[in-house]
Amino acid sequence: MAMRHEQPDRVPLFYRDVPEVRDRLLRDLGCADDDALFERLGIDFRWVQPAYIGPALEDEEAGIRRDIWGVEYRYVTFDDANGYWEPVCNPMKAWTDPAQLADWDWPTLDRFDFSMLADQVRHYADYAIMTAPSYASPGIFQCPVQCLVGEEQSFMMPLLQPEFFEALVAKVVEFEVPFIDRMFASAKQPDGRGIDFFRIGDDFGTQQSLVMSSDMWCEHLQPGLKAMADTAKAHGAFYYHHSCGAVRDLIPALIETGVDVLDPIQVTAAGMVPAKLKAEYGDRLCFSGGVDEMHLLSEGTPDDVRAAVHQLVNDMGRDGGFFLGSTHNFQVDVPTENVVAMYEAVTS
Repeated sequence: MAMRHEQPDRVPLFYRDVPEVRDRLLRDLGCADDDALFERLGIDFRWVQPAYIGPALEDEEAGIRRDIWGVEYRYVTFDDANGYWEPVCNPMKAWTDPAQLADWDWPTLDRFDFSMLADQVRHYADYAIMTAPSYASPGIFQCPVQCLVGEEQSFMMPLLQPEFFEALVAKVVEFEVPFIDRMFASAKQPDGRGIDFFRIGDDFGTQQSLVMSSDMWCEHLQPGLKAMADTAKAHGAFYYHHSCGAVRDLIPALIETGVDVLDPIQVTAAGMVPAKLKAEYGDRLCFSGGVDEMHLLSEGTPDDVRAAVHQLVNDMGRDGGFFLGSTHNFQVDVPTENVVAMYEAVTS
């Protein structure tokens, strides 16, 4: 009903976190597993993906992980117990010749087992089913391009080495389109039900503006994203695009690309005012997110959280077209009671 812009009985609920928070919530709320936690909080989404069965991606002795694109990561702590996996290096940072791309070890379909997807979809038949974060919810620019060439190079290449940049994007899309097609075809049930939402995770905003002009985005990234999205949409899925930051100026192009849901509505970023976004684009676009993780969830009280959620639902939830969730993964500074208050403000 929310996707049809009809008024549902309540706003659907979305969830995102970091592993340390997941472990804490399972413990604090006495939940045996992830499904029990999501049920406890009233979450309406579940996530599925094929299994990776290719060459080992983790070297425990060296403390290194690799993604499917061959980028190596090391766990970097920001306090005694928490951290993030950060790239060790950017292997294509100095590359400029498109011919160099031919010898890279690109991912292939035979490195994935798609056979369990149908069972996953059947198991979660009562929920909205979405492709899981990581390789089942691919992007182009933030990962893998930025991880392969480096952040600085990724911004300069479209201007200084456009031929290489376009060839690199083409290699990514060359893998992604058949991967997406296989993933959605393998998940399909006899009655036609499959994966409901295809998530693309690719950030295009800073706190103040876009990371590149909308014209440059349309020239270099839109065609590939549209090819990926069209593949999923051919299987009946909605296109759910995740981008943090101030992306208001990109919304018309995102709609043109086929985006059905925009996430996470980072309310602290310039121009991302929920009520204004709803008024301007709510008839053509659904929104997800909106509960500020930067200050509200980390610094506010449960009463502050409940009040903000009630206001957000009033601004965004009328006539459907809105899923409530946090503006970023729940971080370790978000208390358990604020997570609970956020969801109970809708469900209780």
